[in-house]
Amino acid sequence: MENAHDSTTIAGRFAGLRANARLSKKAFAESLGIHPVVAGDIELGKREPSREVLVRLAEVYGADLTWILTGVRAPGRGAVAETGERPDGGGPVGIRLVRQEAAAGRGVEIDDYPESETLSVPLSFIAPRKPERVLALSVRGDSMTGIGLDDGDIVLFATDERTGDGIHVVSIGSRLLVKRVHVDPAYRRVEIISENPNYGVRVLEGPELDEFRIEGRVIGSFHRY
Repeated sequence: MENAHDSTTIAGRFAGLRANARLSKKAFAESLGIHPVVAGDIELGKREPSREVLVRLAEVYGADLTWILTGVRAPGRGAVAETGERPDGGGPVGIRLVRQEAAAGRGVEIDDYPESETLSVPLSFIAPRKPERVLALSVRGDSMTGIGLDDGDIVLFATDERTGDGIHVVSIGSRLLVKRVHVDPAYRRVEIISENPNYGVRVLEGPELDEFRIEGRVIGSFHRY
């Protein structure tokens, strides 16, 4: 797909990657682990991407960092670096949609034997991840409406991305949730944060951490109408 953004600036190249990934500004920011305002400032040229953001662009989207920073493609890098598109055109792939809800609220009991079906999504939507490492779940509740995640939506999450701050599918004991997670560097404290002022922050410490597990980083979502 042709990149319609100004590729002569870092801001334009950053915006072009988001557009070609077919993500909203909020979803793109979440995939990079930054606030949407920060991502918006980068797109507007008000600030340059931090080292951490550049690392995430390379890890998540296969971006050529030389191209992002200078506009010059590094030797041997192909179209994926500039456009976020795969050489095969980014056609649809099958993602396993598990018949299990994850709560954007107070937690949904985990089904030991959930059924599943196949959800067809554009390859560019999950690139550069492999389809077999991405799962989909439906969401119950309204605690994440601040990032545009509504009751009944479907979230895609990368099962091999289980570290760092960001929006994750997590399990706490026998309950499954979609929440923003902030992890203390020493892993002695985890904050489970909602994106709705009606819900407070839950702090896990000590023995509670034994029941906590990040199941995967949320990389996108679909609205169900």
